[in-house]
Amino acid sequence: MFDYPIFEMPVLGHRLIFAIDAILHVLISHGAAVGGSIVLALTQWYAIKTNDQKLYDLTYKILFVLFIAATAIGALTGIGIWIHANIIDPPAIGSLLRVFFWKWFTEWIVFNVELIFLLAWFLTWKTYGWEKRTQNLKFGIVYAVASWLTMVIITAILGFMLTPGNWLKSDFPAQPDYIASLFNPSWIPSLMFRTFFAIGFAAAISMYWTWWFTRNDLTLREKAERWFGRIVLATIPITIIFGLWYYAQIPQEAKSLMFVAGLTTKYIGHKEMLIIALLGAFALILVAIFAFYLKPKAVPFALASLMMVSYVFLVAEFERIREFVRKPYIIYGYMYAHGIRKFDVAHLNSVGVLKYASFVPQQYRTITEENKVKVGEYLFKLECRVCHSVNGVNAITKKVKGLDENAIYHRIGALNSPATPFMPPFVGTDEERKALAAYLATLVEQKQTQTAVNK
Repeated sequence: MFDYPIFEMPVLGHRLIFAIDAILHVLISHGAAVGGSIVLALTQWYAIKTNDQKLYDLTYKILFVLFIAATAIGALTGIGIWIHANIIDPPAIGSLLRVFFWKWFTEWIVFNVELIFLLAWFLTWKTYGWEKRTQNLKFGIVYAVASWLTMVIITAILGFMLTPGNWLKSDFPAQPDYIASLFNPSWIPSLMFRTFFAIGFAAAISMYWTWWFTRNDLTLREKAERWFGRIVLATIPITIIFGLWYYAQIPQEAKSLMFVAGLTTKYIGHKEMLIIALLGAFALILVAIFAFYLKPKAVPFALASLMMVSYVFLVAEFERIREFVRKPYIIYGYMYAHGIRKFDVAHLNSVGVLKYASFVPQQYRTITEENKVKVGEYLFKLECRVCHSVNGVNAITKKVKGLDENAIYHRIGALNSPATPFMPPFVGTDEERKALAAYLATLVEQKQTQTAVNK
């Protein structure tokens, strides 16, 4: 425990950096890779079936855009997620690797297959030309299958983090039930929800780019937009059905955090804002899709752009809510967000966390009156830095503003309470809790002094 270096992310904080990276990656992985591969392979097949070389060439132009997105932004953000996850919460990654080691290794193999066939599909398209279109389509089909298989494995891991299910009931750590971890309650519904959402999202992206590439050929626009429109409209009811099944699998405590997740605590008194925003975005997408389907030659660019913005908003909100409702855990019911396992809390409360903090200098593992503020700073880094910066985004100084050391001490003791159920409890001895309070009190004093000087 705490056997890892402490990595700080000032100003923006770990949480915001990870959220930006993760949301970008999901947009690419769903819209360009998984959904894009399925939609464009289908469109290529449809072009071949209807002997339409213009639609065939249009498909290549859209693939070009998605290829750049998948190989540039998708690859960079994918690596970024691994880096961020490792430096933010290495104990959580360690636990996931122990449970999903061979499944993750398999995913890496499949991911390589995915990349190879993406390259083959894209690079041979022009070379093969219309004459060898069927051979080229085979590359696209393999790429689509491999892309979806990576989603199969990753959704198992994501589902496990929110709903470990019977894995928690197995004889852990002696004989953990790996089958239960894979077949966790939310795996299949979340996989199917994401699959059809990704297909619909990719078809909407294709509609947007079709608008761009067919400005001089409205007949082609009409055929292509109606083809993509049919795909989107077919996916919407299926996505909703699997979304409701997915929702039903989420623990009730997590469901109760959804409005906080979607709005932040600052706006929790205005729940209608979230409902209106989500329904408004969904309605705007429907209006745009029907407009594209019924009047493909007349849809303005502004409506096409608003449709894309609405889709991006829905993806970002979904990912934010899904991540947040897992709080106060990183692996639900097993490990708290700060990387401490639930069943270690009682022991650490009696002996202290500093005893196991390998990267805290030896002179700060025993608390004295002289060093307790510095020790408190290390305790902040160990237990708070995952979500809070000092003065940047989600600053701890705002959370303790106006409180004295004694009030902060009592607030620390009530973190995981009905008022803030998403906060993990402070773990450590009473002496360590006092040291953390002393450090946070100095931040309040520094802030007050700075404010007075600025005045």
